[in-house]
Amino acid sequence: MSPSLADQMGLHGPLAGGATQTNAEYLPLYNVGKLHLGLNGKSVTENFLSAPLSHYDIILGELCLKAKLGIMDYAHGQL
Repeated sequence: MSPSLADQMGLHGPLAGGATQTNAEYLPLYNVGKLHLGLNGKSVTENFLSAPLSHYDIILGELCLKAKLGIMDYAHGQL
């Protein structure tokens, strides 16, 4: 989740770690807690991290989508 979306939602959390990007820059990750979302018509709860992402508000990982049986419609850009 982007920091701007986390701020809009009033979510703040402690530094939970980080990752090294492909350009070798450090990306801090903040734990903003569990959020409820709808996925394939079902309510699911997932823990979210906040990180300075460019161009995206939220990125759902492939493992999350597989675990929750999410289906990505790439042709229409929909989940």
